[in-house]
Amino acid sequence: MKKIFIALVFSFASLFAAEHLTIDNFEDKIEGKNVIVDFYATWCPPCKIMSKNLEKFEKENTSDVIVYKVDVDDQPILASRFAIKTIPTLVYFKNGKFVKKDVGIRTVSQLKLDTKNSF
Repeated sequence: MKKIFIALVFSFASLFAAEHLTIDNFEDKIEGKNVIVDFYATWCPPCKIMSKNLEKFEKENTSDVIVYKVDVDDQPILASRFAIKTIPTLVYFKNGKFVKKDVGIRTVSQLKLDTKNSF
Protein backbone atom coordinates (compact mmCIF):
# COMPACT_ATOMS: atom_id res chain seq x y z
CA MET A 1 0.00 0.00 0.00
CA LYS A 2 2.85 2.36 0.84
CA LYS A 3 4.43 1.81 -2.60
CA ILE A 4 1.15 2.62 -4.33
CA PHE A 5 0.78 5.84 -2.35
CA ILE A 6 4.33 6.93 -3.21
CA ALA A 7 3.75 6.16 -6.90
CA LEU A 8 0.54 8.21 -6.88
CA VAL A 9 2.27 11.15 -5.20
CA PHE A 10 5.04 11.19 -7.80
CA SER A 11 2.63 10.84 -10.72
CA PHE A 12 0.43 13.66 -9.36
CA ALA A 13 3.45 15.92 -8.90
CA SER A 14 4.57 15.28 -12.46
CA LEU A 15 1.23 16.59 -13.77
CA PHE A 16 2.42 20.09 -12.93
CA ALA A 17 6.04 19.60 -13.93
CA ALA A 18 7.08 21.68 -16.90
CA GLU A 19 8.50 19.85 -19.88
CA HIS A 20 12.26 20.06 -20.38
CA LEU A 21 13.58 21.37 -23.68
CA THR A 22 16.72 20.30 -25.49
CA ILE A 23 18.62 21.66 -28.44
CA ASP A 24 16.83 19.03 -30.56
CA ASN A 25 13.23 19.93 -29.67
CA PHE A 26 13.49 23.62 -28.74
CA GLU A 27 12.34 25.19 -32.03
CA ASP A 28 9.46 22.74 -32.52
CA LYS A 29 8.15 23.27 -28.98
CA ILE A 30 8.09 27.08 -29.05
CA GLU A 31 7.04 27.57 -32.66
CA GLY A 32 3.87 29.66 -32.88
CA LYS A 33 3.25 29.55 -29.13
CA ASN A 34 3.37 31.92 -26.18
CA VAL A 35 6.08 30.44 -23.99
CA ILE A 36 8.10 31.11 -20.87
CA VAL A 37 11.37 29.17 -20.77
CA ASP A 38 12.93 28.79 -17.34
CA PHE A 39 16.71 28.45 -17.55
CA TYR A 40 17.84 26.85 -14.29
CA ALA A 41 20.23 24.38 -12.62
CA THR A 42 19.37 21.63 -10.15
CA TRP A 43 21.98 22.86 -7.64
CA CYS A 44 20.68 26.46 -7.61
CA PRO A 45 18.58 27.43 -4.52
CA PRO A 46 16.94 30.50 -6.17
CA CYS A 47 16.02 28.27 -9.12
CA LYS A 48 14.10 25.97 -6.76
CA ILE A 49 12.11 28.95 -5.49
CA MET A 50 11.44 30.03 -9.09
CA SER A 51 10.30 26.50 -9.96
CA LYS A 52 7.75 26.56 -7.15
CA ASN A 53 6.49 29.95 -8.30
CA LEU A 54 6.19 28.68 -11.88
CA GLU A 55 4.26 25.61 -10.69
CA LYS A 56 1.81 27.87 -8.83
CA PHE A 57 1.57 30.09 -11.91
CA GLU A 58 0.81 27.07 -14.11
CA LYS A 59 -1.96 25.93 -11.76
CA GLU A 60 -3.56 29.39 -11.82
CA ASN A 61 -2.77 30.17 -15.47
CA THR A 62 -5.86 30.73 -17.60
CA SER A 63 -4.00 32.03 -20.65
CA ASP A 64 -2.37 30.13 -23.49
CA VAL A 65 1.14 30.52 -22.01
CA ILE A 66 3.18 27.33 -21.80
CA VAL A 67 6.08 26.95 -19.35
CA TYR A 68 9.15 24.95 -20.37
CA LYS A 69 12.43 24.37 -18.55
CA VAL A 70 16.05 24.19 -19.69
CA ASP A 71 18.75 22.84 -17.39
CA VAL A 72 21.80 24.97 -18.22
CA ASP A 73 24.16 22.18 -17.17
CA ASP A 74 22.52 19.69 -19.54
CA GLN A 75 21.93 22.17 -22.38
CA PRO A 76 24.90 24.57 -22.48
CA ILE A 77 24.36 25.34 -26.17
CA LEU A 78 20.84 26.66 -25.49
CA ALA A 79 22.10 28.61 -22.49
CA SER A 80 24.80 30.16 -24.64
CA ARG A 81 22.38 30.88 -27.49
CA PHE A 82 20.30 33.08 -25.17
CA ALA A 83 23.31 34.53 -23.33
CA ILE A 84 22.28 33.05 -19.99
CA LYS A 85 24.89 34.25 -17.50
CA THR A 86 22.82 34.16 -14.31
CA ILE A 87 20.14 31.77 -13.15
CA PRO A 88 17.25 31.63 -12.79
CA THR A 89 16.49 33.41 -16.03
CA LEU A 90 13.12 33.44 -17.76
CA VAL A 91 12.94 33.97 -21.51
CA TYR A 92 9.58 34.96 -23.01
CA PHE A 93 8.45 34.11 -26.54
CA LYS A 94 5.30 35.39 -28.25
CA ASN A 95 4.18 33.28 -31.19
CA GLY A 96 7.61 31.65 -31.09
CA LYS A 97 9.50 34.96 -31.31
CA PHE A 98 11.76 36.29 -28.56
CA VAL A 99 10.10 39.03 -26.48
CA LYS A 100 12.23 39.58 -23.39
CA LYS A 101 14.42 38.07 -20.72
CA ASP A 102 14.09 38.41 -16.92
CA VAL A 103 16.85 37.48 -14.49
CA GLY A 104 16.11 36.48 -10.91
CA ILE A 105 13.15 35.24 -8.94
CA ARG A 106 9.69 36.35 -10.07
CA THR A 107 6.63 36.01 -7.85
CA VAL A 108 3.40 34.49 -9.13
CA SER A 109 1.89 37.99 -9.26
CA GLN A 110 4.84 39.25 -11.29
CA LEU A 111 4.54 36.28 -13.65
CA LYS A 112 0.86 37.05 -14.22
CA LEU A 113 1.65 40.70 -14.89
CA ASP A 114 4.56 39.78 -17.16
CA THR A 115 2.39 37.47 -19.24
CA LYS A 116 -0.40 40.05 -19.42
CA ASN A 117 2.05 42.69 -20.67
CA SER A 118 4.15 40.42 -22.92
CA PHE A 119 1.49 38.38 -24.65
